Amino acid sequence: MNTDEHRLDWLLAGLVDRAPGIRHVLVLSRDGLRICHTPGLDDDRADQLAAIAAGIQSLSLTASHEFGDAVGAGQSMVEFSGGVLLIVPAGEGAHLAVLAGEDADVGLVGHSMNELVEQIGGYLTAAPRSAGHGTP
Repeated sequence: MNTDEHRLDWLLAGLVDRAPGIRHVLVLSRDGLRICHTPGLDDDRADQLAAIAAGIQSLSLTASHEFGDAVGAGQSMVEFSGGVLLIVPAGEGAHLAVLAGEDADVGLVGHSMNELVEQIGGYLTAAPRSAGHGTP
């Protein structure tokens, strides 16, 4: 683990501490790859959550283009039995996703997420992937 990843892990854990009800926090690339996550989420579940969150953000972006001002997706929220998933843009090419329990204060969670992104948006950036070796 490099120093930047360690800082992110610490900051993600801080988000859990600031907003009661948060179960898991994940940073993902726009194309659905996990970047880092809180320890309570194992790698397989983090990969699954990253794919789900990227899909939701993609649908939000499409809705923005079709029915909004086409300026991009903002925050997304999915409520389900037992919890809620919130996703916000977090730097160029990255998103911050939070799974919270149904008893969480969604306003506080969203506010805390946005504060975190403002504070460390430069760390939460996923550069576009380059083509692999031997790929034209």
